[in-house]
Amino acid sequence: MFFYVARQPILTQDKQLYGYELLFRDGPNNAFPNVTSDEATLRLVDGGEFNTGIRELTDNHHAFVNFSEQAIIDRLPRLLPCKGTVVELLETVSPSDCVFEAVKELKSEGYQIALDDFEYSAQWQRFLPYIDIIKVDFRALSMIQIRQILKQLSAFNGQYLAEKIETPDEFSQARELGFSLFQGYFFARPEMMQRRALSSSQTVCMRLLELTSDANYQVDAIADLIEQDVGLTYKLLRFVNSAFFKRQSEIHSIQQAIVRLGQAELRKFTALIATATLAEGKPDELIKLSFVRARFMEQLALHNKNYGADAASAFLTGLLSKLDAMMDNDLNAILSGVAIAAEIKRPLIEGKGPLSFFLKACEALETTDWAKLELIAERLRVESKTLVLYYQQAQAWAREIGRQ
Repeated sequence: MFFYVARQPILTQDKQLYGYELLFRDGPNNAFPNVTSDEATLRLVDGGEFNTGIRELTDNHHAFVNFSEQAIIDRLPRLLPCKGTVVELLETVSPSDCVFEAVKELKSEGYQIALDDFEYSAQWQRFLPYIDIIKVDFRALSMIQIRQILKQLSAFNGQYLAEKIETPDEFSQARELGFSLFQGYFFARPEMMQRRALSSSQTVCMRLLELTSDANYQVDAIADLIEQDVGLTYKLLRFVNSAFFKRQSEIHSIQQAIVRLGQAELRKFTALIATATLAEGKPDELIKLSFVRARFMEQLALHNKNYGADAASAFLTGLLSKLDAMMDNDLNAILSGVAIAAEIKRPLIEGKGPLSFFLKACEALETTDWAKLELIAERLRVESKTLVLYYQQAQAWAREIGRQ
């Protein structure tokens, strides 16, 4: 499964790159799909931040992302990092009290706020102290109308962005009028980008919605369900490490991540993922292998407690161990935005730490390297035939999960 996004550069007066506007696409064709703005934003946030990371899509420049009125009221921008994120209020957003309070909160938390396709209304006047960028559409308005807007906004201290600039004359006119940021076909058309994304089973997501809607939800039951889907596991970890939470700390298990969230934010995460997920078939071989590894390493930790490896951390390490192959990216880059414990990251990225020998046991069993397995068994102080038994049991468990 792939995630598609188009990005169009936003430049300064001297044509230096300032950032990109990110535009959702549902396939390789560079055109806006037939979906609502809310769905497009949800899928952009889901695919962009929870799989790749918005900062990677913009090469660490500013990311301009459109949000509808309801998305602003629901504080959906908080799913993205405040640093470098420009929250664009679509032209359909009304200057209501609810929107005003949300804008003030987002601004206080470090987000930049932009008004898209702006046309002046006195109701927006109270918003101006909290607005960083006002975007003006040079295709929709005449020069007389644009000058009138700038006159009405004489108290505005932020930046003006001229969008849909298509000719050298329009660029010159915009600069003369005081615009400092520019976007349009004169500079570049939206560039298509394709990234491999992990899908989350719609069945799992719907069940998760049911579990989290229960006022007396059980953390263990939710954790068991999430552990069935490696993509959902990864997205949960990124969510816990998102801008919703000011303090980042190491996560040792899925249960801990769920407790850290609390029910309200867990519901929000579940609703986002369920809305953004497309129907998918059964897990492919890479995901099945992740299941096997996770279960094998968990069982090895449970039955080898003298070794000092935590079973929950062992499971999570195995589950994440094939993400590089699934996402066509380096594990170090994939896990850079996830606050997981060093005991999990080290074996995955550096091949070091107690759990690295569990991973090496997996690799030896997968390649039937019996000589290597004997050495690992000796290091773990367990018989090699016991490792084979655990692996066979893990395979049976993974097959059962695949049938659910």
